[in-house]
Amino acid sequence: MIGVAAPAEDMDVAREFFELFKTPWEPVVPGRRYPVVLSTIGNPGTLDPGLLVLYGSSETDTDRASRVVLEPGCGPSEVTFDGSSFPVYGSFASFSGNRRTGLLACGTRAVDYRHRSPAGATWRVGYDLFHEVRHLLTQGQPDAYAPTPTLEWHIEVLRTVLVESRVPFVEVPPRPADHDFICCLTHDIDFHAIRRHTWDLTLAGFIGRASIGTAIDLCRGRRSLADALRNWAAVASLPLVHLGLMRDFWQPFESYARADASRRSTFFLVPRKGHPGTAPDGTVRPLRAVDYEVGEICDDVRELVNGGHEVAVHGIDAWQDAGCGRAEMMAVKAVTGTATAGVRMHWLYFAPDSPAHLEAAGFSYDSTWGFNDVIGYRAGTPQVFRLPASRDLLELPFTIMDTALFYAGNMALTREEALVRCSAIVAHARRFGGTVVVNWHDRSLAPERLWGRSYEQLLAALGEADRTWFATATEAVDWFRWRRSIRFHRIPESTCVTVDTSEHNRVDIAAMIRVHRPDGGGGSTEDVPFDGRQAVRVRV
Repeated sequence: MIGVAAPAEDMDVAREFFELFKTPWEPVVPGRRYPVVLSTIGNPGTLDPGLLVLYGSSETDTDRASRVVLEPGCGPSEVTFDGSSFPVYGSFASFSGNRRTGLLACGTRAVDYRHRSPAGATWRVGYDLFHEVRHLLTQGQPDAYAPTPTLEWHIEVLRTVLVESRVPFVEVPPRPADHDFICCLTHDIDFHAIRRHTWDLTLAGFIGRASIGTAIDLCRGRRSLADALRNWAAVASLPLVHLGLMRDFWQPFESYARADASRRSTFFLVPRKGHPGTAPDGTVRPLRAVDYEVGEICDDVRELVNGGHEVAVHGIDAWQDAGCGRAEMMAVKAVTGTATAGVRMHWLYFAPDSPAHLEAAGFSYDSTWGFNDVIGYRAGTPQVFRLPASRDLLELPFTIMDTALFYAGNMALTREEALVRCSAIVAHARRFGGTVVVNWHDRSLAPERLWGRSYEQLLAALGEADRTWFATATEAVDWFRWRRSIRFHRIPESTCVTVDTSEHNRVDIAAMIRVHRPDGGGGSTEDVPFDGRQAVRVRV
């Protein structure tokens, strides 16, 4: 059990941190002895822990007793750890002088150190953990640090401190038993059928990109001749497509039925056509309006649902108004017959009070937290988490989006470059667990984009070694919600693990209880399957 000493205003963030690093903890209780105390308010003094993990950038009694020289710094600044680096966004301290070598460095200076005195062992870390976590879960990361799962590195630092200090502990990693991570294939459906577009900007843009734009890309080596011929053929076929004499090549459900094969996907569908909504800056951008709505494609939607796929809301105004959110949810429910659990905002519109609006509208998860122009971790984590402005609404962050990878104004990558960037995210998932949420749009397998080959390569990378659970968005969120309901109970020389019966108490895919013991020279770990059906007692 970790006792946490932090300001009252940080306890909500601490609670969320320990849902992500799922290990026993509690706010410190005076007079109770803890094997570990994590403090962001200096040395608690009277608690007498076996190990004090002391976070913060201000000078402490420990620093003075250790005779270290503290040098203040202000983030964002990169800290190196275990051969990688991650950003610290707030103030931090680096140390030099009489110290034992630690784990973290900023340039040539240490950002942590170990100190032992007659009172016990202290591991000093030069930044405020919960201020960093709050920044990630509220403001998020800038594009420059998008590739870095910063919050997972914070968890890994604390885990390593415990292991190297030979502290026995248990945790529930963020991955289902016998799997490395969860993958959700999601598709934002912004367009449905090119024949809906006659002499409008959408059609004109398609013709320009598929004809002249394709020729330019071919000359630059960014298009193959085969892809160029497909695009030119699609332009030539437009009159026949509009007359109904040829198949409409903007048919996303047919295309993804083939591409996703047996994998069940989540489709975010627009509830209201011709309505652009209001932007966060108060302006109205007519280009945001969509030319179809879910009620016009009932047969397609019901076929998706009957095939085991999930249908969710691609919201227009739900991000700023709970009443609009309820109306958008009901528009989808009118077609599917069941209330949808999830929402992702069109154009990723979001505001600090959006979680409260979405929760009041009745959604159980949102999947808007990602980037329009790069791929990566907006909140620094691939795990499902609770946004601070909500009570029960969970956020399923997406990490990979096709338009961010390939659009000229965004990353503008080649197919080979995109695979390298996506493979790095998959590698993080195999190390840390969590989810990889892919957003591949409706037109992306069709002319003029033709990003189908990249999608195939990504699916192959995601499914490597058959240790990926391909789940719908709701299934992934429900698994993490169930994991959040796991409770730890300390009993003599062991820990009892249960599931809160007031929450989800049953899942089809179990979790693993990981037991860390300081046995032998380097310690050992044991994984115990846990499905929540009955309590499990593990020795620590």
